Amino acid sequence: MIENLVKHRIILTLLMSCVLLIHKNVRSQDLEPGFLSAMPIGGNFVIASYIYSSGNILLDNTLPIEDLKAKLNNMGIGYVRSFKLFNRLAKFDVVVPYSLGKYNALVDGEQTSASRNGFGDPSFRLSMILVGVNALEPKEYFKQKPKKFKLGIIFRFKAPIGNYDSEKLINIGANRWTFRTGIAGSYTIRKKIVLEGHLNSWFFTENNEFLGENISKQKALFGSQLHITYIFKPGIWAALSTGRTYGGNTEMNGIEQDVTQNNTRFGLAFSYRLNKNNGLKVAFTNGFITRSGADFTTFLLTYHFNWFDKK
Repeated sequence: MIENLVKHRIILTLLMSCVLLIHKNVRSQDLEPGFLSAMPIGGNFVIASYIYSSGNILLDNTLPIEDLKAKLNNMGIGYVRSFKLFNRLAKFDVVVPYSLGKYNALVDGEQTSASRNGFGDPSFRLSMILVGVNALEPKEYFKQKPKKFKLGIIFRFKAPIGNYDSEKLINIGANRWTFRTGIAGSYTIRKKIVLEGHLNSWFFTENNEFLGENISKQKALFGSQLHITYIFKPGIWAALSTGRTYGGNTEMNGIEQDVTQNNTRFGLAFSYRLNKNNGLKVAFTNGFITRSGADFTTFLLTYHFNWFDKK
């Protein structure tokens, strides 16, 4: 196993930078068109998703690791609730992930592998649309005239309660808190074409139990996204997306690692409403330019069931 080969402090320091890029930063590359899609207050969504990711982890050529690859099967269950907050339309959601992962690499010329299965760190998100839509109940909501411009904010955090073993190099849980803040805006160019942009920042606390009592840190990671969405009819749309992440340099026991990210991805998504209460979404993302970190191809399938409070 990979962790059994890491016996020397110098190898440990070098490996730390790449491990943080497998589970912890893959999610930072998510492309999310339709983030500012609105709904009446009192809405409820139950979501089930499956995500398959595979590809390489690109490392510094000076590291004693070659051809590091990962295959991840991620499942998730989530719940979304819409409500009024400060007289604005807001949504709260929680997602609990479960992951099956396999990793392969050449370490000092020797083929090694590892598998990790278990629950990841659950995420909690609060978002709010500040401009462009009123927080109304269904009867009044569908009577309002749609506005061309929307502006919203987001706050999200991940709690470090997923599967983590301080004696293992690769883990599903991060053993640290992750916080995300962001702002998004959209403009309806024509009746069926929407241009949407996001700016995001991720912040991380320390992991004080990295392979024993080592301390790992990661600096802030920044991201931007741009989406063009064509709406065929309510609930049925397709989107073309691109996103960039940069920053996120790592540090191990006070020693800074030169693994700053500067990557660009593109994606396609299609959402289809099956009927009044059920819908599906499929998505594909891939690296356009990847200088370091996870160069993954990702496929996503999401099913949702929704309903409104009864009055």
